[in-house]
Amino acid sequence: MKVYDSAIKQTPIISQVKAVYENRDLLGLLIARDLTVRYKRSVIGIWWSLLNPLFTTGVMFYVFNTVFKARLSQGESFLPYLLSGVLLMSLFNQGLTMGADSIAMSSGVLTKVYIRPEIFALSATISSAINFIIGLIPLSVVLIVSGQSPTWKFPLTIVVVGCMVLFSTGLALLLAIAYINFDDMRSLMTIFLMALQYMTPVFYPISVLGPHTRRIVLLNPLTSYLEVFRSVFGGNATASTHEWLMMGCSSVAVFLGGFAVFLRQWPKVVAKL
Repeated sequence: MKVYDSAIKQTPIISQVKAVYENRDLLGLLIARDLTVRYKRSVIGIWWSLLNPLFTTGVMFYVFNTVFKARLSQGESFLPYLLSGVLLMSLFNQGLTMGADSIAMSSGVLTKVYIRPEIFALSATISSAINFIIGLIPLSVVLIVSGQSPTWKFPLTIVVVGCMVLFSTGLALLLAIAYINFDDMRSLMTIFLMALQYMTPVFYPISVLGPHTRRIVLLNPLTSYLEVFRSVFGGNATASTHEWLMMGCSSVAVFLGGFAVFLRQWPKVVAKL
């Protein structure tokens, strides 16, 4: 059994990432716990996680189909275009909020036993990613019904998922500190996430936007994630090299930045748990 020794010199970020890797068995148990506890009293289990995005997609399709159906640049079907956007935003929203909440909710453990708190945030974002991967099943069905099919590049979806896990984990670590310090932060995040969804081309094509709004939407990192995902999975977009680079660089930068800020702030906030 590995014993924690505070006298051993630690390399910032690298040591913490190494500690998370060394505790990968615990990480696996936490992921299994997240998935099991969340659905243990439900009849259809994990499939409940799909009801919200499917219902949201149904409502948006009914409202926006006639508006945007003919505006897709390459004549793609609107329903798979819409569902792919809703699924990816659900992955981001769940990973971010559950990752941030997981640290505060684990205060009973973190204040009694030495465990890297980052493991709890990472387990929450990975469990959200598993829900997303299950959501690819109905998306594939919708593609086939719409006369399309997953592209030969669909295995690259795992790259999108990996980048999103890093991106949402970095933000979740920042948000966890904010949740502990400010009680109003949860209410503010609800408003922020709603605004962010409208600033991401979930249900509308970028081509319908004016030049000023288009620039702002393209600066949103989630736009690159969504364009790449639509491109590699269903061919409902054409992702440029710039969007691939923006997705990869933003995921690494946000993860490392969130990790660094969390490491500095955690000793100051742990007493508030």
